[in-house]
Parts: sequence; structure tokens; C-alpha cells
Amino acid sequence: MIRFLRKLWKDRRGNALVIAGAALPVVVGGAGLATDTIQWVLWKRELQRAADSAAIAGVNAKAQGETVSTAITADLGENNNHTGNSLLSGYPQITYPADSGNFSNQVQVTLAIQKSLGFSSLFLSSAPTITATATAAEVPALNPCARALVTTNTPGVTIGGSSTTNLGCPVMSNSTGNPAVTTNGGAYTFTAPTVAGVGSLPSAITGVTTLLPHYLSQPDPYAGKYSTSIPSSAGNCKNLNQNTYTTSTGTGQNKVTTTHLYSYETKGVCYSNFKFTGGTYYLDAGTYYIDSADFDTTGGTTLYGTGVTIILTGTSPGSIKTNGNSTIQLSAPTSGAYQNMLFIQSSNATLNNGNTINGDSNSKLDGTIYMPSGQLSFSGSSADATKCLQAIGWTLNFTGNTNIQNNTTGCTAATTSSTKAVRLVA
Repeated sequence: MIRFLRKLWKDRRGNALVIAGAALPVVVGGAGLATDTIQWVLWKRELQRAADSAAIAGVNAKAQGETVSTAITADLGENNNHTGNSLLSGYPQITYPADSGNFSNQVQVTLAIQKSLGFSSLFLSSAPTITATATAAEVPALNPCARALVTTNTPGVTIGGSSTTNLGCPVMSNSTGNPAVTTNGGAYTFTAPTVAGVGSLPSAITGVTTLLPHYLSQPDPYAGKYSTSIPSSAGNCKNLNQNTYTTSTGTGQNKVTTTHLYSYETKGVCYSNFKFTGGTYYLDAGTYYIDSADFDTTGGTTLYGTGVTIILTGTSPGSIKTNGNSTIQLSAPTSGAYQNMLFIQSSNATLNNGNTINGDSNSKLDGTIYMPSGQLSFSGSSADATKCLQAIGWTLNFTGNTNIQNNTTGCTAATTSSTKAVRLVA
């Protein structure tokens, strides 16, 4: 027996089987852990995607004054229909980090699930918890110099006929329409780097590099910022011709008489009529309150003014009516309460009332035209007049030769107002 055991001890023919048997638990364990790891990563990615989507939905809701938790719940319901992941009790957890730097309206969403892993569950007393956190915020995006504020399904921007429009800046339409920007015919020329709309956009706009349909709805950048009430110290508003004065230079045949208009700041006045029927006028620097009347230069008038803000106000605010035979060279103030604001129409004006910008080749409007209730129409040969302009209206209509830019040499009050987009920030 002892001899037999010694012989068996020295026998090497079964080593492979013994080694294989000893290694089998390691191989099976490795395969099980690998499978569990892949499954874990898949669930983690699904959960992170759901958290990302929910955070974005939350910011969109917050930016538009809707209930954040309702939007997040609806978004998670849609995602869970695809993944089958049931959240743990107490989730989602929603927090609102404070505004920081360029991040505003932040929403943070944390999700958690418990999922049993096939192999690891043999050794764990309970299923592991998987968590995912995402933070989204509004961040600065476009800087349009042409913006339509309309929030209904009416197209916000209309490009018509054989118009030629060269915009060295983006265009934003807040319209929910399909489309939010409309084009009439194919004879137009419309050049812009970007056109964005809350609703849909045409499949192509000739001359536009980037189209951004279904863009985040944007608030009115100037809502409530400017007072359009006529100061009580102005008393009763007077006719245009009652608020002028003249200055003279030279003598005899060389004498030149110039007609000036008083601003509120120079004489504490306001206007009940602002219709010009010809002639040349110089506007004093300051604010011009026009009570329930139009800014009307249809008589082929020439106007000059630096540091000027014209406010159309009253119980029935008027409109801008300029004519191609007129020369209008006006620039907004570069400081003060109405910095960079050239025209402001009171928000109680008739909705979508018509405002026409149409100056000759010598015209120049430098600043912002803000018509929160009005349509801004650029017609005729307004190109040279609008190189230093920001145009904000309830709707915009391009029917003529327009060249809106904000970076042209010689502008003093040109400005833009930034839009917001929703992005994941953490």
C-alpha cells in the first residue's frame, strides 16, 4: 500500500485537470463580475441620461414661469417608459443652486435606483444603489440685433418680395408659429449668420448660415426697464412749432438761421404733435415725450440730433413714420437713464401697430428702436440708416433694402441684448 501511494504521489498525468478545477471559480467569478460591471454601467448611463434630460426640462420650465417639479416628473415619466427604471422613494431630489457667473436659473436633479445584479447578488445582502446628478442652467447665447417679441403663432419675422437685407448679426423670433419666420417668394436676399425661432423655421432661408428652430422662449430684454410716463413737470404738451427756437451765425448774406427743438431736459416740455412737413431741424440732446401722436417725417424733412431719446407715449401712443425723401441722422445717448435707446414706444400702444423705417442714403439711426407692441417695417432704401441699429418689435417686416449691423465704424450707441440657451453645466 505504501509503495502504491508513493507511485501515485509521483504521477503527474492529472495536473491539468487539477489546475483547471482550481481555476474554475476564478474564471466564473471574473465572467460574472464583468457581466455585472457592463450591466451596472448601462443602468448608470440610462439614469444619467434621465437626470440630464430632467434638469434641462426643469430649467426650461423655470425660465417660462411654469412648475419645475411638474415638468421634471413629466420628463422622467417619458424616460422611464423606455428604461423601466423605478426611482427610489424620495427621488427625484430637486435643488436650485444660486446664480453664479454666467449661469442663471439653475436646476439640479438627483436620481437613485436599486437594481439587483445577477452574479453579485449571490454575495450581497441587498441590491446596490445607483445615483446620478445633473445640473442645467441658462447661459448667454446669441446677441441678436433684430428681435421679434411676439409670443403667439403669428410669424414674428417676415421677409418679403424682392427685399435685400444684410444683417451682420443674429435674428431672434419669439413666435411659436410654424414657421416663426416666414419668407415670401424667392426673389429676396437675406444675409444673416443665425436665425432662431421658438417655433419651427423654413427648411432653408437663403443667405442664412445657421437655423435654430424650437429655440428657448426669450423674455423681453427691456420690459419694465424704462419709464414712458410724461413727467408731471412738463405740464400740458404743446404743438411742435411752439417748442422751437432759432440760432444764427454770420451776418448779412452770410447769415445762417438754424431751427432747434427743445428737449425735456432743456426746457421741461413735451409734444402733442411731432409731424414735420419739410425743413431742417436740430434736436437738442435729451428726451422727447410725444403724447398720443406720431413721429412723422413724411414731408421730406431733415433731422439732426445727438444724445436723443424719442418716447411715443400717452393714452394712444403713436408710431414712427419716416419717408425715403427724409434725411434723419439721430443718435441715442451713451449714458444716463436711456442709454443707447433711440426710440421707445409705450407698451400700451395698439398691438402690432405699424412703424415704418425708410430714410435716404444720408440717413443714420444709431441706437435701439424698441417697439414692444408694434410692427417694425424696414422698407425702401433704409440700408444706410440702419447700420448702427438694434431693432426690437412685436413683429419685424423686411420689405426693402436694409443693412442692420452693430459693429460698423462710426456707431456710438449701437448695442445688442443677449439671449439665453439651456445647457448642462454639471
